[in-house]
Amino acid sequence: MGNFDYGEETDIFEGYLVLSETMKVQLRQICIYARITGLDLTELRDTLIKEDILPCKDKNASKKALARIYDDVACSF
Repeated sequence: MGNFDYGEETDIFEGYLVLSETMKVQLRQICIYARITGLDLTELRDTLIKEDILPCKDKNASKKALARIYDDVACSF
């Protein structure tokens, strides 16, 4: 398995999610899409913190949070 560099795109969620390698790739794709569309992920992250969705303690909670991030990004325009 390759060593992927997820770069700055996912840094905004560092420490808030417990992710498998596949979930890291999904998050990176979501973050790249958000950047292309001009969506502010800092605002989304802060909203998820206020709603007690972040930080996640395990992969199951992170999977639900990742689905919420996806939904918010995909439906943002």
